[in-house]
Amino acid sequence: MFWIVGRQGGKQHFTRSFLPFAGPLLITLAFLGPTPAKAQESLRLSLASAEAARARREAASAIGYYNLKLGPTAWKFGASVGLEANDNIRLVSVNPQGDLIFHTGIQAHMLWPVSDVNSLNLSVGAGYSAYVEYPEFSRFYVTPNSELSFDLYIGDFWINLHDRFSITQNNYQDPTVVGSADYALLENAVGETTTWDLNTAVVRLGYDHVNYVTIHKSGPISQPDGQSEVFSLSSGYRVRPGILTGLELGGTLFAYDEATATQPYTDATGWNIGWFLEAQLSQYIHGRVSAGYTVYTPESIIPGTVSDFQGVYSELDLNHRVNQYVDYTLSGGRTVNFAYFGGTVDLYFARWQANWKVLRKIEIGTSFQYDHGTQLSLGGETFDRYGPGLSVGRTITHKLYASLSYQFYWRGSDTLNRDYTDNVLLLNGIYQF
Repeated sequence: MFWIVGRQGGKQHFTRSFLPFAGPLLITLAFLGPTPAKAQESLRLSLASAEAARARREAASAIGYYNLKLGPTAWKFGASVGLEANDNIRLVSVNPQGDLIFHTGIQAHMLWPVSDVNSLNLSVGAGYSAYVEYPEFSRFYVTPNSELSFDLYIGDFWINLHDRFSITQNNYQDPTVVGSADYALLENAVGETTTWDLNTAVVRLGYDHVNYVTIHKSGPISQPDGQSEVFSLSSGYRVRPGILTGLELGGTLFAYDEATATQPYTDATGWNIGWFLEAQLSQYIHGRVSAGYTVYTPESIIPGTVSDFQGVYSELDLNHRVNQYVDYTLSGGRTVNFAYFGGTVDLYFARWQANWKVLRKIEIGTSFQYDHGTQLSLGGETFDRYGPGLSVGRTITHKLYASLSYQFYWRGSDTLNRDYTDNVLLLNGIYQF
């Protein structure tokens, strides 16, 4: 595992980043668990843009992916229903409360080829979660992969204009959340990414305006609403086919609507500089490693209450297809995240996800995740959390897929009443029109 070492200019650290949450239907099926957000907002958005572009290319190149023609546009629709049993919806250690939750959702993908090389793309996943015993927690969600984007190719330049949006809700996907079932965060990122590909050299420049809106407040320590201006620049050189290495730069301007008890500031700035290496080690192995230095400086409305954060960051990700029956992903690192409950958390993490196709027509997924975090506010809590997961899925018909998934979480803390266990069982069905 590849870890990082950081130092702090004072007790208070600062960063704000997207906690990548998953929709309760399709993403929970995979049980990848909560992917920790990177401390560098500019790098996170740059990588998100690359992942979205890859998904669009795969969809456009797949034979029969779109199955409905409406004028100049091609569409693909899907629907899902699910039943979730959760024995600790509030994530508490004393008197946990369970509930049955019904999920319904729709998915839509659209491709509009404006020209031979330029296209407009739409991808939306949305739905509603209905709680049986505690209907006050029922709410809508929008999956994190939802976006409207336009790809424009001019010579060696690829320009992507996009609007990415999500409404996330699953509290157990954030290791900092304890004692609350009101977990709903709206995030919207509007921006552009320009890629200049010269074959041996690749330059990428990006800008995003991001809005954060907490739909359900959880008292004075919940996350305040805010926005950020995010800039990113990377320059890579292909030292050989399949290996790209270079430098990445980023800067972010943060602004929050109000200060809170755990965040006595409303504005901050951040920047980062680092090195990255992406390598296709073989036909079946792909990896990425990054390392660098980052600085975040909050502007406190109360002098002397906060100070900047400085440190080295790095992360390692590995994807390996062992054979036609087994593939897995492995990642690890350390991030400094602005937590959902306010304040900042210094988080070490490890993730492993494997897919097993050893039985005919049956897919098996196994996963394990571990988090070790320290709250740099809220009394300096230190916690550990781990969770194994298992899913079994089967294609019923050409268009219908069903799965049964189980996820377990255990959280231990050095602070009273902030530990818990949680069992989540999900029966899910997906129909592709």
